[in-house]
Amino acid sequence: MDVYADQKRYFEEAYQSGEHGWPTTEPTPFVKSFLQSFRKERSMTNILDLGCGEGRHTLLFAGKDYFAVGMDLESKALLRAKKFARDKKFQKKPHFILGNALSLPFKEGSFNVLIDYGCLHHILKRDFSLYLRDTLSLLKPKGYFLLTCFSIRFKHQPDERRRRDWIIHKGHYDRFFRKSDFPKLFGKNYRILKIEEEKDPEKPHYVFNNVLMQKQ
Repeated sequence: MDVYADQKRYFEEAYQSGEHGWPTTEPTPFVKSFLQSFRKERSMTNILDLGCGEGRHTLLFAGKDYFAVGMDLESKALLRAKKFARDKKFQKKPHFILGNALSLPFKEGSFNVLIDYGCLHHILKRDFSLYLRDTLSLLKPKGYFLLTCFSIRFKHQPDERRRRDWIIHKGHYDRFFRKSDFPKLFGKNYRILKIEEEKDPEKPHYVFNNVLMQKQ
């Protein structure tokens, strides 16, 4: 079974219908709060939105005059992102490219900020070291990494039961994280500034971990 091939088909169908169940245009409060707090830092200029979907966070930064790049594995998501971008005016036009988080097409030290909202939790455990290596190399020294992924308390349905911290769900792989996982996974390379929990007000069983880190 090729998990990634099945997963790609899942997201292709989801973006084809446009009825996928996750936010389309409204940025998350976690990312908006970061932008407000750190906007005065002169070094914060180049932003990569990894697994950008329809580009809600890419457009947020581009709208504040940052050089923002959104990358996604699904071309249909990028078409929708470009459509949303056409409805706005930018001093620095956002860029959207097709790409894989496990084969990043950028030079070392290209970005000051990396955003991963919902990408890591679809990457197999065996590939985490590759993900860490490549994402780490993209950031400049003291660059920021904004990560949002499924909490161990996340449930697809309120009555869902699991015996492990991952699951194959409707054709895609989901991994679930405890707060204690992040220092273990990222602590050698990043200073962890904040870990907070986020709940979907309409679906309280949707629980995420928001993590703000700075490259050592």
